[in-house]
This record gives sequence, C-alpha cells and structure tokens, in this order.
Amino acid sequence: MTSVEKMRAFIIKFIYVAIWGGLLYCILKYALPFFMPFVIAFIIAFLLKPLINKITKKTPLNRKAVAIIVLTLLYLVLAALLVLLGARLVIYTGDLFAKLPGYYRQTIEPAFASISVWVEGFAKNIDPSLLSFLDAAGESITNALSSLVTTISSGAVGMVTGIASRVPWFVVTFFLTIVSSYFLVVDYYKVTHFITRQFSEKSRRLLFVIKDYVINVVFKFGRAYAILMLITFTELSVGLLILQVPSPFLIAAAIAIVDILPVLGSGTILIPWAVYSLIFGNWFLGIGLLVLYAVITVVRQLLEPRVIGRQIGLYPLLTLICMFVGAQMFGFWGLFGLPITLTVLLHLNRAGEIKFFKE
Repeated sequence: MTSVEKMRAFIIKFIYVAIWGGLLYCILKYALPFFMPFVIAFIIAFLLKPLINKITKKTPLNRKAVAIIVLTLLYLVLAALLVLLGARLVIYTGDLFAKLPGYYRQTIEPAFASISVWVEGFAKNIDPSLLSFLDAAGESITNALSSLVTTISSGAVGMVTGIASRVPWFVVTFFLTIVSSYFLVVDYYKVTHFITRQFSEKSRRLLFVIKDYVINVVFKFGRAYAILMLITFTELSVGLLILQVPSPFLIAAAIAIVDILPVLGSGTILIPWAVYSLIFGNWFLGIGLLVLYAVITVVRQLLEPRVIGRQIGLYPLLTLICMFVGAQMFGFWGLFGLPITLTVLLHLNRAGEIKFFKE
C-alpha cells in the first residue's frame, strides 16, 4: 500500500470515527435527556434482576409477582427515607435562612466591629494616617457582608420559586419512571430479547461483550472512589483529632461523602468552617482547617487519576484528560462516563472486536 493509499485510508477511518463520535455526542447531549425516565427505569430493572431471579427460584411465586413485590418494597423504602430526610432538610433550611439576617446583626457584625476597633488601635500606634483608610475599608466590608446576606436570602427565595416552577415536569418524569420500571421489571427478558433481535449475530456478540465489560469497569470505578473516600476519611479523622474537634470520626465521614461529589468537595464544609473560626478568634482551629483542606486537595489531585487509572486500566494522564473533558462536555455524568467509555474502547481494541488505533 502506497503512502497516498495509507493517508486516504486514515482519512476515511478518521471521518468515519468522527461522524459516529458526533452522532453519539448529539444523542447523549440532546436526545438522552428526553428518554431519561425510561433509561432510569431500565437501570432499576437491570439492578433488581439478580435479586428477582434468586427469589423466584426459592419461592413458589412466579417471576412477575416477585418482580412487582420487590419493586414495590424498594419504592416504599425509598419513599420513607425521602420523606424523613426531606422533612428534616426543609425544617433545617427554613430555620437557617430565617435566622441568617438576625445572626448576622447579633453575631457577625459585632465580631467585625470588635476586630475593627482592635485594628484601629493597633494602626494608631503605628501610623495615624491609616485610620481613615481602615474606616473606609471596614465600612465597605460591613456593607458588602450585609448585601451578601440579603442576596443569599433573596437567592434562596428565587431558588425555591424556580424549583416550584419545575415541579409539574418533575412530577411527570417521576411517575413515568415508576410506571416504566414496573413494565420493565415484569417484562425484562421480553424487552431485552426484542432489542437484541434487531442486531446481527456479530453486533449482538459485541453488544454483550460491551455490557459485561462496562459492568466490570463500573465496579472498578466504584472501588477506586471507595479507596479515595477512605483516604480522605483517614486524613480528616487524623486532622480533626489533632484539632480537638468533637465527634471527629462522624464529621470526617460526612465530609468524606461530600468530598467525593465533584460539584461540592470538602471545601464546601471546611472553608466556611475555617472562616467562621477565624472571625471569632479561634485561630488554631481556623488555620488548622485551612491546612487540612489544602492537604486533602493536594492528595486528592495527585491520587485520583492514579487510583482510578490503575483500577480501570488507563494511564493516569489519560484518565485526568478524560475526566476533565468529560466534565466539560457532559457535566457530572461525563466526569465518570468518558473514562469508562475510553476504557471499554481500549478493551475492545485489544480484544480485536474493533480496530480504532494501534497501541
């Protein structure tokens, strides 16, 4: 094959892959949200399938009855948990926002006034000309904080209004998911057999290979993040013990769970806590929390691509690139989905099922 033919073959393959990649991106980005209730229902049916089959084998009930009972029990448990947690969250959030302006006037503003008086006295001994500057700066800070409190309160009202406007669509989606899940758990094998019959024998075999490998990779992905969560929990427990914080292990567990979420992270809790401690003069705790946050962040950034890459078989730098690009393209789901997708493609490439590139 001449160099021109090789280049032509490369261009054709590149265009082919680019077209399929573009179609897949458009489907995932724009079409998938419309089918999300049915996708979620299918995932529920898939996850419950082993349990339903196991109970069916050990009881005289047929599979449909077992499927309906298991799914109903699942929804009852989830509903009870949501009601309990939701009620507590609503009560806590309402109290918090109701008390926030008063808390600012009674606690934070006097604390800043005390700090301002101390700074003015300190500056007077050094350079009296600094007083006017400090007065202006202190007034600006006070006004900014007052505006911030007002903005947060009004923003909370706006957020509640926005959520309320989306309630009808959420209710429709919610009930579609529930109804679809009942159909799918009952007729899971009928649906999957119908879908697989639409593919050729070769495509069907490839589909099952992808399914098995995706399940394996998702399990490894979960194990990788469990390792990261354990490391973060250990760091937090040691740090909070050194800082003599009450109930350090319980607080460490809560922050470790928040830290695993890419949208939030440990800084969501540690930074406001540290600022609060510094404002009220607890320098040891405030500086310690900031140092602890810095350590957790550095360790997380260093270990995350390595641990995940080792678990799912990707080079750490490639894992980091996939996580960043995936998050930019698809948000939260892309952070996990793109590394998993690339891992599956690499596996298929090595197994000879597809040929995208030479390793």
